[in-house]
Amino acid sequence: MKCGCCGKDIGEIVFDKSYKMPDEIWNLSKTEKEERAQIDSDLCRLDDRYFIRGVAYLPVNGTDNSYGWGIWAEVSQEDFFDYVENYEEDNSTKPKFFGLVANVIPSYENTIGLELTVQLGSETQRPEFYFTDPMHLLTKEQAEGISIEKVHSFSSNKS
Repeated sequence: MKCGCCGKDIGEIVFDKSYKMPDEIWNLSKTEKEERAQIDSDLCRLDDRYFIRGVAYLPVNGTDNSYGWGIWAEVSQEDFFDYVENYEEDNSTKPKFFGLVANVIPSYENTIGLELTVQLGSETQRPEFYFTDPMHLLTKEQAEGISIEKVHSFSSNKS
């Protein structure tokens, strides 16, 4: 299958983008990061705030692929430490819990603080994030899918 806007084979298109840390931590000076933040590839703490890394998948219409936004969510202290305690176990049957998006997602407005639910995965999977605001475009696209052209626009978006 070819991309309608560039003619590239779909196999050549990147289907994910991830962030190394929540934007608020990323924007701190080096000194502030060292003093206030604890950063890991999947877990972060800023003062008395807690973040976990996960993936929000958007199905790509007309394909068997999904686009994965590897983003961070701010979660409660209780949910954070429950996740830490059970990190190396299969958590996929645990109930979903509340979180807030902690990254600006290009091509979408007002993503910082966007409400989501977190579904933990197995011991080898990152948590999956599900947007819950029925008025937000990301929630709609997570339910209905996006075009391959939109996926291509994510890789060429410089914002």
